[in-house]
Amino acid sequence: MASAKNMVLAGDYSGCRIFRISATCAYISGTMKKIEDVRFCPETVVRYEVLTDDVIRSGNSLLLTGALDPCCLNNLKLRASAAMQTKGIYTLVVKFRDDKRSLIEVDERIYMAIARRMNAD
Repeated sequence: MASAKNMVLAGDYSGCRIFRISATCAYISGTMKKIEDVRFCPETVVRYEVLTDDVIRSGNSLLLTGALDPCCLNNLKLRASAAMQTKGIYTLVVKFRDDKRSLIEVDERIYMAIARRMNAD
């Protein structure tokens, strides 16, 4: 069975792990990069999108535009397929308040924690 990497795949914070503390709290761990942890909450995140085949094909993702190399898109299409989401693996693009962007892959538990926290306010 496939499992999510629970990490930042590309962009700012690339290579950092993502953890879940509770049902409404997830964060990017900056331990290895020697930066502060970054929480997924309305105070730090402007917007996030779940990537799907349709979003990638249409090119309508404002967050994805200019964030990745064109050669990464083929690999991204595989990660953002509906089959992966049915397995509980989600690929998201996140834009932070400090204009940083990250492409992340998380499991269903972390995705639900992010969605609950971002929609709570």
